[in-house]
Amino acid sequence: MFVGTFFVILLVQYNIKMMKTGKIILLLSMFAAVLPASAQKKKVVAKKTPKVEAPAENPRFTEMLSATQKVTFIDSVVVSRNQLLDAFYTNREEGSLSTYKDFFHAPGQASDIVYVNELGNKCVFSMNNGNGGMRLYSCDLLANEWSTPEPLKGLEEDGLTDMGFPYMMPDGQTLFFAARGGRGLGGYDIYYTRFDAESGRFLKPENIGLPFNSEADDFLYVISEQDSIGFFASSRRQPEGMVCVYTFVPSATRSVYDIDAIGGTAIRRFANIAQISDTWGNNRQRTAALQRLERLRQSSDIARQKRNESKGSFTFIVDDKTVCRSFNDFRDPDNASRMRELLSMQKIYDNVSAKLLKDRNDYPNASVLDRNRLYSEILELEEQQHRLALQIQFLEKEIRNNELSN
Repeated sequence: MFVGTFFVILLVQYNIKMMKTGKIILLLSMFAAVLPASAQKKKVVAKKTPKVEAPAENPRFTEMLSATQKVTFIDSVVVSRNQLLDAFYTNREEGSLSTYKDFFHAPGQASDIVYVNELGNKCVFSMNNGNGGMRLYSCDLLANEWSTPEPLKGLEEDGLTDMGFPYMMPDGQTLFFAARGGRGLGGYDIYYTRFDAESGRFLKPENIGLPFNSEADDFLYVISEQDSIGFFASSRRQPEGMVCVYTFVPSATRSVYDIDAIGGTAIRRFANIAQISDTWGNNRQRTAALQRLERLRQSSDIARQKRNESKGSFTFIVDDKTVCRSFNDFRDPDNASRMRELLSMQKIYDNVSAKLLKDRNDYPNASVLDRNRLYSEILELEEQQHRLALQIQFLEKEIRNNELSN
């Protein structure tokens, strides 16, 4: 600033003498050259971008990371949570799964799952424990009637709550289920335990770990031993009301990744199931597993069809006290025709859903040409499925309203 003032004075004094010589332009140039940069141009100060801190990793996840199990995921499909069982396939010889509503012909949440053993004489399901939470119970079939539900002992340790989604292995001892609380990662976590015949209780449940569990809801872990195929559901990275059902190759022994060999980034991808193709390796194991999955799917579809035919007519729940199982049960005479329409629509819906599920399963392995065809077909089927769901919902509501008004 001092230098600038000095040259201004010099210019004024010298300008009088040099006016006649015409050299003022040169002096102005000299003056501009020596002025501080701040006097010529206002300095632009760049705004600092606020630092965005990455979300802290769940300490429990970090603790479990080194024990991430090596698993080959052969397929995955996203379905509505209300249609969860459509993406699971089991052998009748190893037991079956049903919703609480369909099995007991009583109101129940869509997420309530009932496991029935291969003999059909024992079932395991979740039920309110009277304290605001859900607990696992079992019943035995005695003289064609289910016994009074008895709670499974030993599962309430470690603060586990809201237990559900049971599946018992064919040995009748190993139980998989989902629960909240305890030392889980968040939401529902999958646990396993074994029955101790001496104490008459189940052993302390163990968290099945990564990659099966996450901070989202992870549940319904099912193994088909005959076909060496496993399934489980997860809401991770899914919109509200949707779940991803993963199909994998179960292993008799637990093998884990070497975190020192593959690095932290890679093991986190495996732990989070970032992409199922990461687990395919040379693809030979997956190819063989897909063939077994297709055989299991076909046999399971046939079994489902036979079970539906054996049910006789239908089961329509009007309210907590009224259930209609034949057309003659309706008090409103017009509801019989509405029910026939509803049954027909539900059958179409089931066929569309089955076709949609098959197209989604075929899409990952299809050629570019077939993918284009499947893409258009999937969009059309999704639209048809949504339209049918709305029509079914409308008909169900209409039947209930007319039945309750009579």
